[in-house]
Amino acid sequence: MKYDPKKLTYGDALKISTANMTVTVEDENGQHVTGKLKHIGPNDALAGDNLALRDLILLALLTTSNEYFMVCDDDGRILCPAIRFDHDLNVTWNMIISIEENPDDGVELDFADWKATLVKVETPTADEDKTTTDTQAEEWEKQLPKANGFYKAATGSVWLHTGDTWTPILDHHGNVPPHALQQTTEAFAVSSHSKRFPFERLSEKKLPTRPGFYRNKDKTSLYHLNSCGVWKLIAYMGPDFDLQMKDPWDSPLVPVFGGEVVSERRVRNDMPLHYCTLGLKQPKEADCGANF
Repeated sequence: MKYDPKKLTYGDALKISTANMTVTVEDENGQHVTGKLKHIGPNDALAGDNLALRDLILLALLTTSNEYFMVCDDDGRILCPAIRFDHDLNVTWNMIISIEENPDDGVELDFADWKATLVKVETPTADEDKTTTDTQAEEWEKQLPKANGFYKAATGSVWLHTGDTWTPILDHHGNVPPHALQQTTEAFAVSSHSKRFPFERLSEKKLPTRPGFYRNKDKTSLYHLNSCGVWKLIAYMGPDFDLQMKDPWDSPLVPVFGGEVVSERRVRNDMPLHYCTLGLKQPKEADCGANF
């Protein structure tokens, strides 16, 4: 059945959530998010991994009589809000832009065939109709990077090289493979020779090492790096909880004081960072032997 994403009723949303269908929404940042539509209750909100979104949804469910549907991944994890109905079941908020039915022919997939097919999508075999000699394989293997790390192939796919194995991280479309199918270095050399060369090594963004205060580019987060190399999130832009009580889905962001230790990965995700003084007094020299 065809559905108009901008003319959905509460009944339509319930049917879509139980059918083999995929919805795509446009989030507040203009990004498209695709997944299954799900009717959310308090227990679903409590099971969410995103703490900020979990608290926002739970607050909305407890303080209003609205009905909420979210986009979830295949494991049921909440990705982002999709559509809201008021107590009269009228649509008051809708971010759904497309609805697609997933074809299902009922044919059981043979894992061995599926695995071979998946590898061939991004892994052209080395002249399948010709015999690959040991000498050819050795020559192709010599052309592969030797150091462990992440590498981008000429096709655009990204691979992790560790020891004698190569594992796909992203295919040439930029999508995460459903299963990481490792290849030995010899097999990877044979499958790569016709298209993947040359390889470009990818390196992690280098974090600043000078102790002090740093803000991200859009000035929504303030970090502090101490002399022990520990990062703390000092302040960030978060929801105004007073306004959330009035309308949990339409409240502006306001400065929120933090102070918790954060991982280097979290800081890298906020790069580029800019060193700043902001007229703030530097904290006392850290004791690197203490627990942060």
